[in-house]
Formats: sequence, C-alpha cells, structure tokens
Amino acid sequence: MKQAALIPVINKGFEINYFSKKNQFYDRLKKYNESPEIFSQLEPLFRLHRHDALEILVFLDGECEFFCEGKTYSLKRGDVVVIPPYAVHKAIVKSPDSYERIIVSVNEHLMDDFISSSPSMKENIVYQKTRGSYLLHLHSKNFQDIISLLQELNDRIKNGEDTFSFSLHYLLFQVLQVIFDPASNRPDLSNKDELDQRFVSILEYIESHLTEPDLSLENISKHFHLNKYYFSHYFKKNMNLPFYRYVSLKRLSFAVTMIKQNQLSIEKIALNCGFPDYSSFYRLFKKEYNLSPKRFQKEYKNLYYDRSSTALI
Repeated sequence: MKQAALIPVINKGFEINYFSKKNQFYDRLKKYNESPEIFSQLEPLFRLHRHDALEILVFLDGECEFFCEGKTYSLKRGDVVVIPPYAVHKAIVKSPDSYERIIVSVNEHLMDDFISSSPSMKENIVYQKTRGSYLLHLHSKNFQDIISLLQELNDRIKNGEDTFSFSLHYLLFQVLQVIFDPASNRPDLSNKDELDQRFVSILEYIESHLTEPDLSLENISKHFHLNKYYFSHYFKKNMNLPFYRYVSLKRLSFAVTMIKQNQLSIEKIALNCGFPDYSSFYRLFKKEYNLSPKRFQKEYKNLYYDRSSTALI
C-alpha cells in the first residue's frame, strides 16, 4: 500500500493552483517524459495524500477518476469535488496531456470566518454533507461564473495583490457561495458513486471515536455486529485501505495539526490522538513522514519563521 502524504497548506488563508498545459507546474512534471503510471508515482498529488484544510477541486478537462474516502468518481467538466480536511484522496489521471483542473485550498480559520459571516453558507454546507457525496455537478452558467471569479482571483495574485486583502477574500467568498448553493447544482441521476449507509455509519463512528485508544478492528466490528474477518475485508473493499492503515492516517493527521499548534508536548499529543504509547506513535510517524515528530516540529517552526519574516519585509 502506497504511503498517503500529508501536504499542508502554507500559512496563508487560501491557495489557488492551476494544473494545465499553460502553467509551469505542468511543464516541470512533463520533463520526466515518462508514462502516465510513472508520472503518477513521481508526483505526490497523484498519490494518496491529505491536507489540513478544505480543498475544492474544479475539474476543467481530461479523464480522471477521483478517489476520496472510499468513493471513486468519474469526473466531467463542470464537476466540483469538495474534499474535507484530512480526507484521504488521490486523482487517478489517464493522461496528464489532457488533464486540467483548479485546486482551491482554504484553511480552517478563514473558512470559519466565511461561515460565521453567512448563515446561509453554513446551512448549505451542512446540507451538502447530508447528501453523502463529495461530488457536485454545477449548472453550466454557475460553473462559468466560478471560473471567471477564480481567474480574476488568480490574476490579482499574479499582479502582486496580498492574499490577505479583503477584495481577494470577498472574491473567494463569492466562489464558495456559488459552489455550496444547492440551486447551483444539477441532481445526480446515478447512484453508482454512493456508499451504502452502513459504511457511512462506520466512517462516522470512526471519526467520533478516533482519539480513543480502544478503537480497534475487533471492537468496531462488534459494535456493528459483524465478524471481524468479514469487517476487515468489507472495509478494505470500500475504502481501498485496510482499517488500521486508515485509522493511523487519520490519527497522524490530527497529531500533525497539534504539533504545528505547539501547545502540548509531543508525548502528550501522541496519547491525545489515540496512540497507545509514544513509541508506537514515533514508529508510525517516522515511517509515514520519513522524519521524527520532533524533527518535524523543528522544521515546521523554521518554515513558519521564514515565512513570517518574509511577510514583514
């Protein structure tokens, strides 16, 4: 099973990234001149990964199967994928030559500001969650509206406007309003992307009990009155990840956020995130990120300091 990298958003309120033939990111990746399979292995964004922020994928063109938390979607132009913080996901791209998309990442603090200033957006986000799908199909006019807004947003950033400016935040707020508005979305006439309700309940149970040390395959299978061997196969079939791998990834993501906050000792963080002891946490963390928790904390502090210093110049 491939590692699922955590790709943190930098200390801005949001980021916007294009992937198309027109930008340097595409040119940098194409220099490998390899097959799509090797291309996917070289680029971490095409492997299992997760972010500590809300991520919005606006699909423009190409052939892409998008995997997110056990669901796989065949994307078409006009589709928008809403990826919650720490959700395990990846893009399965047949050919990078035709793949085009826009990614907008919004950190939790800015998202909280948007939600607190707009009760209707909060209601719409709750409604979107109850649909049980990460995929939204936008009407063509609404889709074109957000493309225009995102283009203006990107142009202003390229021209040197500060990403903390009110005008840029307002443009992003307008984008999110359109995306989450139920009236902007076409109904999904296919149920093939939907998970069965039992598996949804299992994921919700894991989320609510994630930091409890006794969250084990045996205990959760008992809770849902399933044989543990059947449960193990059933979970892996639906999630494409083994149960323990999935729980470890979620707990490590939670730990990374707490380490970055720098309010508790790493030993305390390990226990608060549901790991039985520091040694098992240390072993899993180093295997996942190729560095120790303390080394990660030190490098993040240095990164944060450098960016803060740059912002003051």
